[in-house]
Amino acid sequence: MKNVVMLATIHQYQMSGNDASLELGECLDYLRSEFKVQKAVDFQTAMEEWSEELGETVVREFATESGLHWANVGTPDEPQFRTYAPFGAVKHPGHNGTLRWDPHAPPIDEYGPFEKQEAREKRMVQNVRAEMENYESGILVLGLAHMHSVFEKLESSGFKVYGYKYL
Repeated sequence: MKNVVMLATIHQYQMSGNDASLELGECLDYLRSEFKVQKAVDFQTAMEEWSEELGETVVREFATESGLHWANVGTPDEPQFRTYAPFGAVKHPGHNGTLRWDPHAPPIDEYGPFEKQEAREKRMVQNVRAEMENYESGILVLGLAHMHSVFEKLESSGFKVYGYKYL
């Protein structure tokens, strides 16, 4: 059975060069080391949900430094995958969700639309399955909002999945 270790986080932490990304890198190193020792699982690929337009990530740096293959398993910028982000915040002037824009709203983001989130997660799982065809084990970094659903979809696809989060 192929192994996928999931590490869910906030996407901003994936961006290289901030304190949170340094800690995320430490989490990746720790998981790789401990899974190798405790579970005899040695990562061969590092996958992440990412928009390459946003630049380098700590996950890609980790993969390069560790000699692992790296893959972006996120979705393309196409209408069927567009969610409320980056304008999900109700107080953002570009918000166009269920509630109208409100500059006085607390810092809350709207999730969805559900159908587009589901389409994104199904595509991510397809991408992970394709990436894992040549590997026995890998680590997957993705946004926290996707953890439960992607975990279940990967297990249903026959993977042994382990889940962690870093916030």
